Amino acid sequence: MIFKKKATVNTTINKVRTSPNAYLIDCRTKEAYDRGHISGAVSCPIEKITEDRVLHRFPDKEASIYIVGSYDQKPQKAVKKFRKMGYRKTEAGGYMEEHHGTLAK
Repeated sequence: MIFKKKATVNTTINKVRTSPNAYLIDCRTKEAYDRGHISGAVSCPIEKITEDRVLHRFPDKEASIYIVGSYDQKPQKAVKKFRKMGYRKTEAGGYMEEHHGTLAK
């Protein structure tokens, strides 16, 4: 049996910055995002993930999408929503509580 290593925010940032056609999405609330987020991350709160909004902001369903969240707004929940809409290359990218580094505001 092969165990997949749990993604961390820092490894996710490296993946996004070294991959062509990749997005980093922060699924936390707008308030949490405004308090501090990873530079370049797009705010897309879980409760506001709808097909219209997602297709408008991310029209390429073949793009690699990495979603970071928090212990409260779990990225896995957002990943399920994106995959249900046909975004197959979507991964959970860890929790902001475990992030080490500077944040943008």
